[in-house]
Amino acid sequence: MQEKTMVSDALSQINASLQSMEQMITQTANPQLRQTLIQMRNSGETCQYELYELAKNHGYYEPAAPATQEEIQQVKAIFNGNTLF
Repeated sequence: MQEKTMVSDALSQINASLQSMEQMITQTANPQLRQTLIQMRNSGETCQYELYELAKNHGYYEPAAPATQEEIQQVKAIFNGNTLF
């Protein structure tokens, strides 16, 4: 298996795990369990970012172009209830 495929698969798995972890955190009432889940999520986010950097540095991933000011304003307007469409 190629390294690019392994990195991509690992990133997908970590992203899915982080989403699940976030759901568990928001639904947990036990403070100790909640703190443990938060620590696990933080560790996963660190790992995800390291893999992202590896993918970017090896040319496996090309980040999206930065948003323009107009695009940013459109998104802000949508979230503020002032849709431009």
